[in-house]
Amino acid sequence: MEYYGAIVIVPNLLAAAFTAGVAYKVLKGKKTEHRTAMAICFAFVSLNFMVLLTEKLIGDLDLALAVVVLEYLCGSMIIISLLTFVIQYIGLGRYITRRNLLLIAFPAILSVLLNSTNGLHHLFYRDVIIVQSHGFYMFEAEYGPLFVIWMGYMISVILITNILLARAFLETLPERRAGLGIIMLATLTILFSGLLYVFSPRDDPLIDILSIGYTLAALIVFVGERRSDFVNLEIIRFREAIGGMDDAVIIMDSSLQVVYANKQGQKVLDQSSDYLWGRMKARGLKVPAGSNKWETAMIIDGNARHFVLTTSDIFREGKPVGAVLVLHDITNRKALEEDLRRANRSMSTLNQILRHDIRNDLTASWGYLGLLEGTELNERQRHLMEKIMERARSANDHLDFASAQSSLGMSATAWQEVHSTVNKVLGKVDMDGIAVESRVEGIRLLADPLLENVFHTLADNTVRHGERVTKVVVRGENTETGLSIIWEDDGIGVPADKKEMIFDKGYGENTGLGLYLAREILATTGFTIAEGGEPGKGARFVIKVPSGWFTWKRPLAQ
Repeated sequence: MEYYGAIVIVPNLLAAAFTAGVAYKVLKGKKTEHRTAMAICFAFVSLNFMVLLTEKLIGDLDLALAVVVLEYLCGSMIIISLLTFVIQYIGLGRYITRRNLLLIAFPAILSVLLNSTNGLHHLFYRDVIIVQSHGFYMFEAEYGPLFVIWMGYMISVILITNILLARAFLETLPERRAGLGIIMLATLTILFSGLLYVFSPRDDPLIDILSIGYTLAALIVFVGERRSDFVNLEIIRFREAIGGMDDAVIIMDSSLQVVYANKQGQKVLDQSSDYLWGRMKARGLKVPAGSNKWETAMIIDGNARHFVLTTSDIFREGKPVGAVLVLHDITNRKALEEDLRRANRSMSTLNQILRHDIRNDLTASWGYLGLLEGTELNERQRHLMEKIMERARSANDHLDFASAQSSLGMSATAWQEVHSTVNKVLGKVDMDGIAVESRVEGIRLLADPLLENVFHTLADNTVRHGERVTKVVVRGENTETGLSIIWEDDGIGVPADKKEMIFDKGYGENTGLGLYLAREILATTGFTIAEGGEPGKGARFVIKVPSGWFTWKRPLAQ
């Protein structure tokens, strides 16, 4: 008895303990959507092991029948909670409503009630006996039609569960598949053991296929949980991820038939599908579509909306099987751009008119002053006339500055090759006797079109103020925040107390605008410039470009 008792009792107790431990971990673990249903499922699996063990210890038929009702109750709760937590586990929890839960549970509840009243109708069991062996007992029956229906219900639920798991298994990332595989293996083990239990002879209580199957499933869950921690895993399906996006997302197959569209995508298809397909056809779009990006406008909700439309291919095993269409609404941005463009145009027109009229008045003033200069003037009058001429020239310089300043930021930024820009500047500035080494090949900046003026100013500054410059090096340097473009020479450098002053408006021997305007041009795109050379050893101008505003085809480390 003791030896056989160990064979029967120990596996059931261990399996009950394993699954109870998993249920406890689920309840104490991450607050996931499926936590409650999963914990209930494993708790009833644990309880079912104890019920199956109790059946083996009862020799009284009436009492055994009562325990069998409890077994069916546990089995029903396992089936209901299993399907519920799997649906939630794979990201379809929105379908778990009170109505749907009642539909799932109704066959199970009805089966438990009919099982408990079998003595009245004998549709579950026609004939029941108790089989005894080595002090243990087994329930043996001739099953009726209701039992067949119950088995069909249980098999259907487990098959549906595994179909859902298999579909999620194929859609999810490889590192998340272990948890899904464990649940599938455990449920299929229970299914096969249940079928073997029904169709195999039950004449030895020591060989209980149902208990063996449940024990194997418990071991699979216990070992698998330790290796993959699947109880805390959440599967986020792509429909959940993109369903609430503000952008319209449309997924198409290889023949450009719509497979899926999120809420915004469906709105576009409902209201402007003919126009959309017409534009795609006009562009010759087909799979593989490649990476495309263009702007378009469509009527949505009765209003014209502007979109940026992008496409990308979907690959399976290296072959294109579809394409993704994303439409990003830029209507507000376009409206702001148009308002800004209109305001800039108005300001530009006003500035041109004012500069033209003021310059005409200055020209007239210089004419009168010229006539006045030809007359007889005393020393005091001549001094005052020179002062007037000086102020007129200053006013003209202000107009020149206003003209240059008005062009800053007026044109759209563009990608510009730094190496070719530097070479163009060197062709315009007399660098005779100065060797120039350019190490900025492959660097492109998204900058103001006046970027050339910046390098022209630096080259001119080297020639005018370097005095003994023999070499200039222009190079790029990778930094934590982006890129530095460095212009350095071996001239006399900049005194320490003037490193900031040289960028002030009006500072310098000429117009005093060169470095000031260079800094303003760079600032329109968030670039900065500073002088960091050592006085007496050469000037070193550093232009800092933030990430996202440059590309460099060559390795950043030189």
